[in-house]
Amino acid sequence: MIDSLDIKEFFEKERPKLLEDLGELIAIKSRSVERESCEEALDFMLKLAEDMGFETRKGRYGDVGTVVLGQGPETIGILVHVDVVPEGNLEGWRTDPFELVLKDGFLYGRGVVDDKGPAMASLYAIKYLKERNLPLTKKILLIVGTREEIVWEDMDHFKEEFDLPDYGFSPDGAFPIYNRENGYMDVELIFNEPELKGDEDITGGTAHNSIPAMASCLLGGERLEYEGKNAHSSAPYMGINAIALMCEDLAQKTNWGFAKFMAKYFPEKAYHSNLKFLMSDGNLRNDESTFMVPTMIHQDGQKITVSINVRNDFKLPSKSVLDALEEKSSEGDYEIKTIEILEPIWVDEDLPWIRRMKKVLEENGVKGECRFAPGCTYAKSIPNTVCFGPLFDEDPEGAHLDNEGQSLESYIRSAEIYTQYLLGEMI
Repeated sequence: MIDSLDIKEFFEKERPKLLEDLGELIAIKSRSVERESCEEALDFMLKLAEDMGFETRKGRYGDVGTVVLGQGPETIGILVHVDVVPEGNLEGWRTDPFELVLKDGFLYGRGVVDDKGPAMASLYAIKYLKERNLPLTKKILLIVGTREEIVWEDMDHFKEEFDLPDYGFSPDGAFPIYNRENGYMDVELIFNEPELKGDEDITGGTAHNSIPAMASCLLGGERLEYEGKNAHSSAPYMGINAIALMCEDLAQKTNWGFAKFMAKYFPEKAYHSNLKFLMSDGNLRNDESTFMVPTMIHQDGQKITVSINVRNDFKLPSKSVLDALEEKSSEGDYEIKTIEILEPIWVDEDLPWIRRMKKVLEENGVKGECRFAPGCTYAKSIPNTVCFGPLFDEDPEGAHLDNEGQSLESYIRSAEIYTQYLLGEMI
């Protein structure tokens, strides 16, 4: 029998140490593109787990590691990551993004939600199981990655070196259970721009999967700056796209082809493209349900590279997106470079382990149901994996935003749910 009161008492006792450990992890500036700091964050998690008495293993490429508990014929995977998106414009933050701050009952810091907070909560959940010395019937594999916010080399390396879990979850979104996810694409359009002198210093954005808050360029010796608002690219309506703003302005002020093309096909506040796609039903049409937005731009002489982030579902094949871009390549005078393509996923919600997940949610006052996620998590990388927490419906969105955070009450509640679910699976 699961004693939920004992779980609550555990997290009440462990809360100071949990927050101390989370604070140390957040203090590591493990921006995804900075490999050394990402490996430092991974090493921190593995050392912490070793100090708790767990068996750990680090992959030979230094970008993924595991924490192991138990033995048995089945393995439950928990997929987390310790890399983060850049902090963006510091003027938008009320606190230091790389310091865990508890203020008015709210935890602030880059990674509190995505995904250092859930990673630490998951580690403490399995610490609870270990300290109770229960007869465990399965194996838990906490998989710690470092490339989730960019190209998933870490998951490719994991699959080369480690056995896959049988099923599991990624605590990298929200409750209840997200068993369906959009596809994900990062594509670069490399424009030839003979009108440029090469010293215009056109730049904007910091991550493939974030709405850019800043963009700028030099025009006639004057620095033009465009201010937007950061948001996760799976929810572009929560932000203001500074690159789109810049392109719309430059399309009026210059003859630069890239700006006119972007303003025509990727206007700010549209969140989708004005291109037409061959849909899975055979019809050629615009698809307003697919988010398709510019996230980064940079200049190299007379070439402008624009990164496009795409969130497509089953009705819009990835090939159709590439075909539509290729069809307009002459008009835009660009080349296409594919950075990453991840197809949409669907996991049957009638599987027994998902039914048990629903039951735990109901016991904790959360509607036990499966939903569709516009975002993208490690759940795409391993079969039979869903997104499960950490945010609740009443929580504000935090991932990739300035002042990223989660209430302490909500954070501890998510940790208790993970513990209760894992306990039920293991005994």
